[in-house]
Amino acid sequence: MQKLKVAIYGQTTEGYKLAARLVDKASVTLIDETLQMATEVDQRFIRSHPDLDELMSSETLMDLKPIESALTDANVIFFTPKLRRPSEESLMESTSKLRDLSKYVSKGTTVVNALPTGPGGNSENIVLLEKQTGLTIGESLEYAYTPLHPRSAEPAVVASFSRGKDGQPLEALGLKLNSRSVSAAEHWYVSDVLLGAVKLASEIELGKRAREAKVEFQTAGDDVYLDEFSPHLYELKAIQSSDEAGESISYLAGTAVKSFENYVRYVVDEAREMLKEKELKASRTRIVVLWNLDRYEMRAERLQMAESIVQRLRDYVSDVDSVSGPNLSAGSEILDSQKHNLVIVCSKGDREIANQSRKNSRGVGVSLLSATPGLRRE
Repeated sequence: MQKLKVAIYGQTTEGYKLAARLVDKASVTLIDETLQMATEVDQRFIRSHPDLDELMSSETLMDLKPIESALTDANVIFFTPKLRRPSEESLMESTSKLRDLSKYVSKGTTVVNALPTGPGGNSENIVLLEKQTGLTIGESLEYAYTPLHPRSAEPAVVASFSRGKDGQPLEALGLKLNSRSVSAAEHWYVSDVLLGAVKLASEIELGKRAREAKVEFQTAGDDVYLDEFSPHLYELKAIQSSDEAGESISYLAGTAVKSFENYVRYVVDEAREMLKEKELKASRTRIVVLWNLDRYEMRAERLQMAESIVQRLRDYVSDVDSVSGPNLSAGSEILDSQKHNLVIVCSKGDREIANQSRKNSRGVGVSLLSATPGLRRE
């Protein structure tokens, strides 16, 4: 039996991990939507380049070809775009990239949206696809929704618009349907995001009040780091801007967005307060924003929040760095032995690095600020 032809539109971490997941079951082509070029990937290719960061940093000569043939020949196209515009502009950027993709969609293709949406977001995508292709979803074109968890090939839910086809060809690719309705899947995912986001936003704001009142405050969510809640800003903005969300739901999403965006300011204010209490001079202080960032993931919120924290802190201390990726070693090189080092820890994994660095740097002044709802100090 001939393998399905799969095109993954978006050279992102999620798209690459999805390629690795599907390469045993299909002929997979990975598309760089920025360069408008495609390359075929197989098991050997994935083994040689286990992740996208390694691939992009290597000097491998890839067999590139125009995207037109890769997309027009595909039985299934996964939409995994790299979004880099700021704030609400990322929603327009995703629409623009889906419009570009639709130029090459052929009759009988299944288009799979792997990017989360707000209520009605998939209906808007369907209208766009039908208008651009002249095809009809459910008849001459199929549509599915598999919102991927950040930096993962694991979908939160799998739903298809196919009528009476039992989810094919998704089932053939090992993606088992767990919702018979795209709209129902959409609402389930929105509910899940809101439940977590509103709870965290409440804890962030209560933590801020507790710090101002100088009272002890610790919640069950105080081991949740900035790394874990920041990517969901995209979904929250999509929910907030949705015409179908309803006033109350949009309000809840908007409140969470405001709290998460304000959190950058809370981190900076807390760092300043720590420097003030320790009577540290700016010239004798180094601040490290310790965050193992992924520059290839679909959503840009982590990258943008890290940059915002660094730029705000530089208004007070000139020696501020965001340390990530290969530079996250367990040694002391992230610290300056001639200065007091304030390390802002942004994920659980970074916490281990910070602890090890402090352990290996005895005699060096180090303070830790954990980027959790309560902004825990050490």
